[in-house]
Amino acid sequence: MALTEPEALAARVRFDLTSAGFTPVAPEHEDDPDGGLFVFTLEDHVAVSWGMHDRLSEEASGLVEAGERGEDAVIRYETTGAAMHLALGSILNAFGYNARPHAFGFGYIIRPDTP
Repeated sequence: MALTEPEALAARVRFDLTSAGFTPVAPEHEDDPDGGLFVFTLEDHVAVSWGMHDRLSEEASGLVEAGERGEDAVIRYETTGAAMHLALGSILNAFGYNARPHAFGFGYIIRPDTP
């Protein structure tokens, strides 16, 4: 079975990020509660994002809902997300991808037809 253009691009992105020292979550495990680096196809593009472990995500979310934005778990969540977003963007662009930020959250979109 031949890969679609976005699937081939996703495989190349996974390979390049692995070369940079990351271990992307396997495509069939994108709901992994441990979090990590996610590279997946979404419609006509590739999405790259960093997911926190469910434990930290749930704790931070609960604190934000309770109005406790200054708590350690929220600060860790937001700091880690911001750092990984910056790192991923820098690495993807250094590898020659035209990575654009997601409309929501931390992560990037890469379209196959962009240089």
